[in-house]
Amino acid sequence: MSQRLTVDGVTVHVDGVGDEAIMMIHGWPYDRSLWDAQVAAFSSSYRCVRFSFPSQSAKGSHTIDEVAKLYADTVQAVNGGRPVILMLSDWGCVFGYQFALRYPELVSRVISVGIGGSSQMTYRASLDWKTRLRLAFAHRRLKASSRNSRAARDACDRLQLPHAITWLRAATPAAGTLPFKLRWPMLYIYGKRKPFPFHTRSFEAAVQSKPDSRVIAFRSGHWVMREQPEAFNSAVKGWLEQGRTV
Repeated sequence: MSQRLTVDGVTVHVDGVGDEAIMMIHGWPYDRSLWDAQVAAFSSSYRCVRFSFPSQSAKGSHTIDEVAKLYADTVQAVNGGRPVILMLSDWGCVFGYQFALRYPELVSRVISVGIGGSSQMTYRASLDWKTRLRLAFAHRRLKASSRNSRAARDACDRLQLPHAITWLRAATPAAGTLPFKLRWPMLYIYGKRKPFPFHTRSFEAAVQSKPDSRVIAFRSGHWVMREQPEAFNSAVKGWLEQGRTV
């Protein structure tokens, strides 16, 4: 079953059947197609909710509050305000966490890929000086390619890094954010085959310490759901089914 609707000017795609909905939020420079393999795997048991937002071609930019409201309005439209499972990737993690912190009643569980919930300052403090230099170099490379989405995607693929360009009006991605608190069962997945992780050891330990949460490291790059879709889907299904029996 497929449904298309418009929420706050954004086309939302809903595919599948089931009582529970998984809202899949991508990062830049990808769009909703990042989750194609997951929709194919999960749509027989869950309603998969996707949209491409914000886009490189869209005019203007959006504050964190505006993005969070779009997500909240989407949950209201597709699930009647009942909580959804979040599936997040890259900068979708950053905005997805902020949505969940602002609207905790609309989120039941979180599956996040590649980006932890640490603050920028905490994350930077966790890096050694060599990693900080590599990160600064990568930021310059990505920023230089940001005017062209294909060039930016190529840069991301070469560097195996998420993008370093914010969608926000604010000067830094941290502006306007709420401090991260682990308020939901979480499955955190990341690929080990990249220059450095985008989470701190303390974040990983905090997730692992929760009896209903788990961390899984794949022998892949940053885009685990594309590089190892079958293994990724199997891990997510197992965790979701385990949560249903608790």
